Amino acid sequence: MNLSNKLNAILKDYSEGNKESAYKKFRKIYLQNNKNIKLRFNLAVMQQELGLLDEAEKNYISLIKNDPNVKYKINLYNLYITKRLFQNALDLINEIQTQNLNLSKVNQDKVYILYLIKNYEDCIIESYKILEVENNNIFILNTLGLCYFHKQNYEKANQTFCQALSLDNNNIEVLNSLGRLSHELRNSKDAELYFNKAYDLNPQTFETLNNFAGFYLEEGEYIKAIDFYKQAEALKPKNPVLLNNIAKAYICIDELNYAEEYNRKAIIIDQNNDELKKTLSLILLKKYDFKNAWLYFDGRLGLSDFRSKNSTIDLVKNKIPKKTIDKNSKILVLREQGVGDEILYGTMYENLLKEFSDVTIECDERLLSLFKNSFKKDGSKFVKLGIYSSDPNKVKNFDYIMYAGSLGKFFRGDIKLFPENSYIKSLDNYVDIELENILKKSNGIKIGISWKSFKNRYSKEKSLSLDDFIDIFKLEKSTIFNLQYGDVKDELHQFIKKKKVTIISLRDLDIFNNLTGLANLLSKLDIFITVSNSTAHLAGALGVKTLLIKPDNHASFHYWNYSNGKTPWYKSIKIISKEDLRDKELIKKFFKA
Repeated sequence: MNLSNKLNAILKDYSEGNKESAYKKFRKIYLQNNKNIKLRFNLAVMQQELGLLDEAEKNYISLIKNDPNVKYKINLYNLYITKRLFQNALDLINEIQTQNLNLSKVNQDKVYILYLIKNYEDCIIESYKILEVENNNIFILNTLGLCYFHKQNYEKANQTFCQALSLDNNNIEVLNSLGRLSHELRNSKDAELYFNKAYDLNPQTFETLNNFAGFYLEEGEYIKAIDFYKQAEALKPKNPVLLNNIAKAYICIDELNYAEEYNRKAIIIDQNNDELKKTLSLILLKKYDFKNAWLYFDGRLGLSDFRSKNSTIDLVKNKIPKKTIDKNSKILVLREQGVGDEILYGTMYENLLKEFSDVTIECDERLLSLFKNSFKKDGSKFVKLGIYSSDPNKVKNFDYIMYAGSLGKFFRGDIKLFPENSYIKSLDNYVDIELENILKKSNGIKIGISWKSFKNRYSKEKSLSLDDFIDIFKLEKSTIFNLQYGDVKDELHQFIKKKKVTIISLRDLDIFNNLTGLANLLSKLDIFITVSNSTAHLAGALGVKTLLIKPDNHASFHYWNYSNGKTPWYKSIKIISKEDLRDKELIKKFFKA
């Protein structure tokens, strides 16, 4: 048999499914004829299909070096997409486009890559270029809608998805996009309808199964979520994002060993994924394995959500310590994502200031007077947020820069190292005449309430209605104070009028901006009842007896997500569920304790 016939027989064998054996035979022939460009190209295609990506990449690069054929570049950029080397893929596409070949698939792939690398502005521009020529391109319309979705332009996203769906009302990708958008807007009924339709069209579509599972996870239906995730796993058993999603679902039902098993499988596949590391840290924190948890906790620093809330991270990232640091180093500590986290991790500032001699701590301006008062000896070490971290020249003056949450690896390696006492002290010389006059007239128990959380993805899940507190309002000989920040004036007025209850709002106290005044009010209370928000942290840090109503597990931060009703961070806080708030006997016990 001559070489041509032999190759044709091998390729036929390969196409019929005997890929491994056919590849080995083909490779053997290629090695004997390694100057043959056509053989090398076919070998690279086989290697790409078989997942031998590094070998295929070398062959494509060699082929392009000798002949910049567009088909070699197209295959190579698709290989880079598989390897998640999106910038490499984009660079190749830009090279191809300079040849003015007007390859519509290449233009479409560019849009897809721009979306994957979260360059939504350029993705939108390139999408409209294609739509000028192909106004019925459903893939581009769907990708364009996703860009608007991620830019939180939900109205434009909905218009674009609906335009795509009008062209094909059975398009599974568009149905999934509309499901995700509806769920993001917390239109659960519509989301479920879209996902159900996509599922009915094809119950073996990975994207639908994964999205449906995510929907049920955030609806608190954790067993359903795991079922759909497992169906998706059968289709893509080595998808690290999916495996991590399964781990998150198991966290929600307190099956922590299963959660860790799935998460570690994901990390083995994708060792550089920061989201996977963060999930592992949350599992270990919940297992009280603090020493190992902190080793992975810095994974949060690489996430887009963290970066969006810490705008100076690119200025300071090279100063973040990778190992242990000398105690005489010049250190700058930056707050975490919001006031709540800042107060939480501030529980470690006392340890920090004792053990490290040259420390500066940036903090939210609203907390500055409280921190200075609470750490009188080291009050001068607290400065307003951004004083140093936003100035490239000042950043250079520090040996190390750390975010406050990263202090855990130094000071919270064991449950025994968590604080027994509160650390924030309200200002003795702070006077609120309005509050003092009210307190003089009140004889009974003084209760504060807060029922909403704002400006985060799970605000709805965290928040309650005033009706949920109705048994608290019925308590005899009690004075109820409103400690809810935000625009709740009308809601509160309507409730008081309807239910004929008394809830006192201090007219002169700006609860959101005047945290010194808020701390003063909290310190006067006998009991504070609240949802998961920044005021809960301030109460805990002050040592105020607090009843915290925890949201469902998927919406709980790690510091509230313990099943024993306690958090190691604040000894004065008891954690209960929304259902427990209606348990009159449990509430009575708490008030008597």
